[in-house]
Amino acid sequence: MSEQTRRVAVIGDVGGYVEHLRHALGSLGVTDDAWPTDLHVVQVGDLFGGRADIDVARLVAPHIAAGRWTQLAGNWELFAVGGPIVGRAGRQAHPTALAEFAAWYRDGLVQRAATITSSSGVTGVVTHAGIGHAFWMQDLAGEPDPFRVVGRLNSMPIEQIARPGTMMGCDRAPAPGPIWAAAAEVYRDWTVCPWPQIHGHTTVWRQKFGWSQFLPHHFHDRCTADRGHVTFVPSDGSPPIIGIDPALWDRSPLGSLRPLVFSTKPAIAEPMAAS
Repeated sequence: MSEQTRRVAVIGDVGGYVEHLRHALGSLGVTDDAWPTDLHVVQVGDLFGGRADIDVARLVAPHIAAGRWTQLAGNWELFAVGGPIVGRAGRQAHPTALAEFAAWYRDGLVQRAATITSSSGVTGVVTHAGIGHAFWMQDLAGEPDPFRVVGRLNSMPIEQIARPGTMMGCDRAPAPGPIWAAAAEVYRDWTVCPWPQIHGHTTVWRQKFGWSQFLPHHFHDRCTADRGHVTFVPSDGSPPIIGIDPALWDRSPLGSLRPLVFSTKPAIAEPMAAS
């Protein structure tokens, strides 16, 4: 990233919906022929979903190669980064798309976590599913520095960062990793999060159903839902945890993949107007 103040747009789970991704990028000023000079994208993983995965990979590849796109690994891409094959409802990510993702990973172009530093100097952590308190204490030793947190996540064995939780039937798992943790598991034990977080993967609120049954009721007053985005503040004065999963598997209408945009110093704090 250049030294000028710029926009960083965090894009949630794409799930293989290429037209949703095109619409989201268009809302940021991206066209087939041009990329805004002030824009960098961080995509939280689950780029694929057993749909138009090859088209999504082709759309993203030149932006990754140009250094204007930071790609995180999600559970749908685990096989490409050394984990097991993952699917849902009889679907799996397309093998050709996974092979492309694996090539990005071998070339050092895929991460498990990233930082974003706002124009006011606040640095937050972006992961696929979010970092729960138990994982922070057990696997990250309560590390307070967001840059060291991201460094450790990016060097961990895949089995550790992808430790399953309730989504994989491991209901008693004390510390699911930030590729598999459900949002309610991420939120449940924090009192003060040491840095802002952004995650995708799951959401605790959907327009059709309201709050998730898995979110403890006393957390509702700490959560704010804004279409596909949920902001959870563990306590007064704590940095927020922001979920941006748009629940595309609910066949949300075009445009539901809504980037969360920050004014940053290159390298989460006050969001600008989200597109």
